[in-house]
Amino acid sequence: MKDMRDWLYAVAATHAAGAHVWTEGRVAVHRVTGGSNNALYRVETGGESYACKLCVADGRRRAAREYGALRLLQAAGLNIAPQPVGLDESCAVVPYPAIIYRWLTGEPTGLPLTAQQLAALVDAYQCVHAVRQRDHPRFCLPEAWFHWFDLMPYLTELHDFLDEYGPWLETSKPDGRELRDRLGHLVEECAEVFASTGVDPGRGRFPLCLCRVDANLSNAIWDRDGRLRWVDWEYSGWGDPALDLAELRWHAALAGLDEAQHTWLRDTYRRPDDDPGFDERIAVWDRLLATRWPFLALRWLWSEHNGSDRVRLTRMSVDPATMRARLVRFIERAECLESI
Repeated sequence: MKDMRDWLYAVAATHAAGAHVWTEGRVAVHRVTGGSNNALYRVETGGESYACKLCVADGRRRAAREYGALRLLQAAGLNIAPQPVGLDESCAVVPYPAIIYRWLTGEPTGLPLTAQQLAALVDAYQCVHAVRQRDHPRFCLPEAWFHWFDLMPYLTELHDFLDEYGPWLETSKPDGRELRDRLGHLVEECAEVFASTGVDPGRGRFPLCLCRVDANLSNAIWDRDGRLRWVDWEYSGWGDPALDLAELRWHAALAGLDEAQHTWLRDTYRRPDDDPGFDERIAVWDRLLATRWPFLALRWLWSEHNGSDRVRLTRMSVDPATMRARLVRFIERAECLESI
């Protein structure tokens, strides 16, 4: 786009003013609420609509990672994501790395899901995981975030969560000490599973596939053509499809699905023929993710009382009492998994 840099100034002005609507010449900018990290704007100009996302600047290179994934999907001919338009990491116009893509028509998906939407969800993940690293050697996409190809970093993260947020939880009401002890037990159980498993998630043990690393349904856009298309690819990259699939079971956005729906999603997904260890890895990732999600809820609660745990350009709007109830539910579902 020849005028992309020009209307980036309008986005910069909107962001600086903290405005929800901004008009500058023939460019109209609207702040889109939601999310928990970045700042998203809808830009309307010349009869076209675009998304401009300002990304937190950190070691993940979120904007570049997302732009690379969108270009890869476009090259693979998969119509499951928006069309990439541009990437600006200079921070010369807008104060953060920015990715620009065409605005997707449709509406964010939410619960409850229809049978058609459940089928579309599986199909979309199947399409993503069909994109393999070995088939696209010219795309220098990074490894997917949180796909560390070694079990120990995951256990280290859990212990770090417990050490950082556990002491605060103990002092909170109600039942803070009991909740902290239950979380500690979950971490111990996860460590025992890791120590006893024969699963090796190392590189070369399975075909690397494109992975989303984000099952949040608010990023799944449902259109009238009966397809889901995903936005927010900032965590994506080459990784383990078994871990990506397991996240569909444990992500907070899908906690409202009943067990029959979760079972249907898991059973309907077609395993790769050349990945015999797929289901063994899923069992390990189930244990990990069931243990990790209570800590993500705890981190949010801690941030509400002590200030944000990291730089964020937007804020997730959830009532603390609601989040604490979610923390308890997530602990309970992880404990149920222990008994299986």
